[in-house]
Formats: sequence, structure tokens, C-alpha cells
Amino acid sequence: MRPTSTRLLTLTLLWAGVPATPASAQDAIHEPSETAEGDAPVAAEVITEEPQLLGPDAVAYNAELLDGLLERAMQETIREEKFGAAAGIMGGTTLLGLGAWRLIENDPGSQYSRGLGVMFMTLGMADLTLGIFAATRIPHEKRRFARWEQARHDGITEVELAHFEGELQASQEIRQGERLLVRWGGLTHALAGVLVLAFTPIPDSMTGADRVSGYVIGGLFFAIGTATFAASFRDTPTEEAWQDYKARKKPMPGHEFQWGVAPSVSRQGAGISFGGTF
Repeated sequence: MRPTSTRLLTLTLLWAGVPATPASAQDAIHEPSETAEGDAPVAAEVITEEPQLLGPDAVAYNAELLDGLLERAMQETIREEKFGAAAGIMGGTTLLGLGAWRLIENDPGSQYSRGLGVMFMTLGMADLTLGIFAATRIPHEKRRFARWEQARHDGITEVELAHFEGELQASQEIRQGERLLVRWGGLTHALAGVLVLAFTPIPDSMTGADRVSGYVIGGLFFAIGTATFAASFRDTPTEEAWQDYKARKKPMPGHEFQWGVAPSVSRQGAGISFGGTF
């Protein structure tokens, strides 16, 4: 939101037969004009109307709107990350335990059992790492809101408001990329569940208990992966905050072209004045 430049274009159409010449609004007020018969100069009275700028009001309104949205995005993001951290740590620990059980068992010790162990260990390590990361990191939304509160305390200007607007827009693009990562992770778990369900009946050496556990584990993998894949299409709190802000914010000076029209009257004729802000 840079300072806007205002340019005034005045067009005067005289009806007394005198050719019209372009002039600014201020010149038209004070510049004398003479008639063809040598009459005394007559000052033309020009009435102009300059567009009303909403700078201070728009800044205050947008700052108040952004304050509520940033706080809401911070609280919802922290809540979602706590849930994601708990799910990742619990799921990763469970998968690591299942993988270790499949790899160290002596009977039957088939290739199928070892393959399950490797798959469980791989997915378990990935889930546990993501869970620990989500539990230990400080969300960007929390640090951003702390800086925003300090800026509000010191007094928000148009430039500072623009900085936080740009930061919110960049954050929503980053969150979109993170949702894509979660989407592919959910799809991977769902495919893993399909593979477990498909290969569980094949080995003849498996006992009934092993087959039941294979079906249960495969079904859980498929259900959790599918649910995660579907949930990844929901916007994150930061994305919702940016969309809400774009829809409700007031336009700032310089963002849009504004123009106005006013009459121009003198003893020799009449005209129209056009004023524009861009």
C-alpha cells in the first residue's frame, strides 16, 4: 500500500463559441478570459470534486480484521498440531513394535512375515519422526501473532499492515504444500493396507491367527490412510484466514482506480471536470 498519486484532468466545453483549451482546475479558477469584443475579463468558476480516500479508516478496519483472523489461525493450528503429534507418535510406535515382532519371530519366519516387518518399520519410523517434529516445533502462526501484537502495540501503519498481509498470503501457500505432503502420506498408508489385505491369504504356512491379524492390520492401514487422504483436502486454518481476509477487507488507496465528475460554470459557458485517483 504505497502512497497514491492523484492526477486531475479538467475538460471545459464552452458554449459561447470560444474554442475550448485544456486547463487544470486551479488555473481555470484564477485565469481571466477575454471575449472577442474586448469585454472585461471574467473569472471562470470551476467546481471540482476530488475522490474521498479511505486510508486511515481502511487501515484501522483491516488491522482489526486481521487481528482476529491471525489469533484464530494460531489457536486452531496449535490444536491441530497437537492432535497430529499425538497420532504420529502413537501410530509410529505401534508400527515399530509390529515391525520388530515380524522381524524377530522364529516361527514361521517366512518371506511374507519379514516383508511385513520391513514395511511396518519403514512406515513407523516416518510416522514417529513426523509426530516428534510436530510436538517439538513452535508453529509459525504463534511467532507471527506475537510479532503482530507488538506491532499493534507500537501502532500499525500501511506499510506494516502490508507486510503482515504478504506474510499471511505466503503462509497459506506453504500450508497448501504441506497438505499435499500429508495427502501423499495418507495415500501411501492406504496402498500399504491394500497390499497387506491382498497378500495375507497367499502364504500356506500362515496360521489362522496370523491371517486374522493380517486382515485387521491391513484394514486399519487402509481406513486410516483413506481418512487422512480425504482430510487433506480441507483447508488449514491459515488458508481459511487468508481467504476470509481477502473477502472482507476494505480496499486501500491506490489499489483501485477511482474517478469523479463535477460541473464547471462561468459567464461564458459551462463544462465538466473529471477527477481521477489511481
